[in-house]
Amino acid sequence: MTYLIAFLVAILILVFFHELGHFLAARWSGVRVLTFSIGFGPKLCSFKDKLGTEYQLALFPIGGYVRMLGEDPLAQEPLPGEREQSFSFAKPSHKIIIAAAGPAASLLLGYLLVYTILITGTRELEPFIGEVVADSPAELAGIQSGEEVLRVDGQEIESWQDVNLAFVERLGETGAISIETDQREYQIQISSWLSDQVEPDVVQAIGLEPQIRAHLSQIVPGSAADKAGFRVGDYISEIDGRSMDSWQDIVENIRNSAQQRLVVKVERDGKSVSLALTPDLITNDDGTTFGRAGFLPQVGRTVRYGMLEAIPRAFDDTLGYIVLTADSIAKIVTGDVHSANIGGPIRIAEFAGDMAEVGLRPYLMLLALLTIALGIINLLPIPMLDGGHVVYGVIELITSKPVPMNIQLIAMRVGLFIVGGIMIFALYNDVSRLVAS
Repeated sequence: MTYLIAFLVAILILVFFHELGHFLAARWSGVRVLTFSIGFGPKLCSFKDKLGTEYQLALFPIGGYVRMLGEDPLAQEPLPGEREQSFSFAKPSHKIIIAAAGPAASLLLGYLLVYTILITGTRELEPFIGEVVADSPAELAGIQSGEEVLRVDGQEIESWQDVNLAFVERLGETGAISIETDQREYQIQISSWLSDQVEPDVVQAIGLEPQIRAHLSQIVPGSAADKAGFRVGDYISEIDGRSMDSWQDIVENIRNSAQQRLVVKVERDGKSVSLALTPDLITNDDGTTFGRAGFLPQVGRTVRYGMLEAIPRAFDDTLGYIVLTADSIAKIVTGDVHSANIGGPIRIAEFAGDMAEVGLRPYLMLLALLTIALGIINLLPIPMLDGGHVVYGVIELITSKPVPMNIQLIAMRVGLFIVGGIMIFALYNDVSRLVAS
């Protein structure tokens, strides 16, 4: 039920905003909207407004549509008194605006979701390298554990998510991936990189694993940590000169050092600070003892932007996702990325359910990526898609004549074949993935 609900909510939100763009643009252009439908097939419920538009929820909520007067080339030509409200008699510029408004609304929704995530805050893993896999491209290049990734191919890196996205951009390519750390710059050679892989793990393919750095989230008042001067946000890097690679290392050192003075080095506000910690002696019911410092960890760091500060950052992030989506589509078409990575409704449902179980922010991030993909895909110049109608409008704007009806009908069949083929192929990939698992 979690997966089903998460999928339906995602589809309803994405479809509603996309079709709302078409609807508002049509109303602004003076074109009469006959139907605003969420879903296809038999209608479950509906109502009409004063202007005669029927709003309906249909049985199969896997899409939606806005039907306008004069839009269907097979329908009867509008009566003379209705021509001013007909899509077919609208100005070419208005036709372009109506067609492009759906994808624009999808991209705007993506921006608003990214903005919401930024102002509410996200938990991000810092880009410090943990284990470097033996004989991997990273080890062969000389990358060392504990280094901080600063840039990948010149892009500023703030988290492991940034690292992953930067690597994803290089899928299917040949050349060198530049990885700059706080120690030096490395070059990793690639050739048709992972082009034959389905759902490739790009970070693992390079041979890197994140270092799980635990910052202190709570200091118990009056505890040994409080007396030693620890603060919320501190990151423990060393104890008595020994590097602490994980939270488990820290716990074991403290538990084994009751009432012993430890020199603990922490990173605080970009500086290294040494603190003297003497763990309290704690006795269990069975008489065994252990040391306790009195602090609690928080994995990763919380990144939150102010409402004004988030405006340009959300724009930059959204633009990056748009470019990444367009690039991924192009690489699938050219064969640089395996076509089995095309997913359909089942795959979307899996992702939606997984993210919903993780939390609200990951789910919102998935919605942002899906609505951006919806906007970009619908802008493709394929008949049946919004991009095809934009092309018709541009041709009419240049020639001052609409595209002949017989050509539109042929193009509509071609577009139906292309879109239908892609949908069947995506569903085939979904079923094949389920069978294989």
